[in-house]
Amino acid sequence: MLDEDTIVALATPMGSSAISVIRISGNNSISTVETIFVSVISGKKLENQSTHTLHLGSIVDENVLLDQVLVSIFRSPSSYTGENMIEISCHGSYYIQQKILQLLIKKGLRLARPGEFTFRAFLNKKVDLSQAEAIADLILSENQADHEISLQQIKGSLTHTIKNLRKKLLDFASLLELELDFSEEDVIFAKRSELFSFLKDLEKTLKDLIESFSLGNAIKKGIYVAIIGEPNVGKSTLFNYVIKENRSIISHIEGTTRDSIEGEFVLNGIHFHFVDTAGIRETKDPIEIMGVQKTMEKIQESQVLLYLFEASTKEKKKQKKILHEIQLLHKKYPLKKILAIANKSDVSSFKDFYKIKSKIPYFFEISAKNHHGIKKMLYTLSNLFIKKLQEKNIIVTQNRHYEALKKSLEEVFLAHEAFNKRVSEDLISIHIKEALRYLGEITGEITNEEILKNIFSKFCIGK
Repeated sequence: MLDEDTIVALATPMGSSAISVIRISGNNSISTVETIFVSVISGKKLENQSTHTLHLGSIVDENVLLDQVLVSIFRSPSSYTGENMIEISCHGSYYIQQKILQLLIKKGLRLARPGEFTFRAFLNKKVDLSQAEAIADLILSENQADHEISLQQIKGSLTHTIKNLRKKLLDFASLLELELDFSEEDVIFAKRSELFSFLKDLEKTLKDLIESFSLGNAIKKGIYVAIIGEPNVGKSTLFNYVIKENRSIISHIEGTTRDSIEGEFVLNGIHFHFVDTAGIRETKDPIEIMGVQKTMEKIQESQVLLYLFEASTKEKKKQKKILHEIQLLHKKYPLKKILAIANKSDVSSFKDFYKIKSKIPYFFEISAKNHHGIKKMLYTLSNLFIKKLQEKNIIVTQNRHYEALKKSLEEVFLAHEAFNKRVSEDLISIHIKEALRYLGEITGEITNEEILKNIFSKFCIGK
């Protein structure tokens, strides 16, 4: 699958900058650059230099000076790709970048395809497939949390866990195979209680990894927070303050917000998408009805709901209705974080709402108009996810990993059921082998060309 071409690409963004880096990998990388490089030290040859060294000189094309550059040498196998590599640091002129690239192509190098450097690193066992995907995520990370998760996976936390699970499964499968080989002698190589215990532990580990995906996916794409409630309770005022823009129209007239409006901000390294929604109420206005329907859609899509209500009323029926609405939200969306926010603290006493407060996990008293209590609410919101991140040793972010883990868990569960029903060992072994195959797809120990093509095509050229 690995061709013998020596490849070249711009490793820094195209366009003018202080410096640019041109990356080269393959057997002929050092010898090819040797033909166009003139060192400031007379007689110095790149071919004779050690790995991980820097060399100052010039790039020339038939005695025409193109640029003064720094050449970095990385020899196989101690390089990113596992091959001989060169990186040319030149001045960041678009003209210079293109002239050096064209010169190297003229010397026989091929322009790299997207992700080809990392693909070669994978083929040369410098990284596994999950680490390669984490490299792509690291390049695209836009907040601290996403950055930290990507770094964790590049270091091999997921790889280590998956390989450990596969080793245990292989040991398990080996014992079953031995028993099949000696079936006529009626030999048992492992206690059934130990095998049951192992399968239960394996199921728990796989479930933990699968559950981490909801958090990892939210961190990667940004956490959606829907501000919901009845009309004219201060949703748009709160939204505008949070995103620091006057995006939503603020009016004392009910039903002003007819469509959902989105804005984003980063807090404590976590990216949030805030959504201002139409007020939820019964109405005959067809446009407002559409707005309420849109609100219900956003409730489904969001990971967090901020239920905003006006605390200035002292009506007991109103308080009971608010408490009932919040409790219904908790029952209907048990996996969502729901924060109850009593607004207009500047004009109301909250003593009448103590009963509500005692029955709700996250209750906040704010004034969206005067900005009182909002920072405390936002930091509590971010800390909910920071705490989750700290509790999870490994967080799954790739949909491909999530699907493979689910399929592996299904096979382990079927194996467990087969044991309980005293099904023959050869049928149990089939489920174990399938579980092994799905886990192997995550790290790349088992691959197919279509999966590899899909993964590496998403990389930028030069990586």
